[in-house]
Amino acid sequence: MSAYRAMWQAYAKAGLTANPDDPDLARFASDAALQTLKSGLSSYRSKGQILKGDLVVNPQVRQSSLVSTPPTVTVTDCIDDTRFLVYTAAGSPINDVPGGRRAVEATVTGGGTQGWKVVSFGVREVGTC
Repeated sequence: MSAYRAMWQAYAKAGLTANPDDPDLARFASDAALQTLKSGLSSYRSKGQILKGDLVVNPQVRQSSLVSTPPTVTVTDCIDDTRFLVYTAAGSPINDVPGGRRAVEATVTGGGTQGWKVVSFGVREVGTC
């Protein structure tokens, strides 16, 4: 759970400058999850945009298999990005349309020397939770 929460905190921090190379991203995400985060931030950066505001998470463990190799946990969430908005790099809002509550499912694997990392996630459209 802490890796999942930390991944979103790292994304919000990286969003302040749309930095796809922020090292905290790779501390808490890998594989498809890391690529998705980096791709999104790269897209914002190429358009001269940043992300600011509060991204509220409330994850729950849906399933765990701690005896598998690697140990795996499936997390479900209802992220609230109502106040997590896109701005120009100069800090002006792109629009004032709030986000909303979105269903998320993520797979977290780990333990050992690498620690726990989010390896994949899917975020659904606003209003799905």
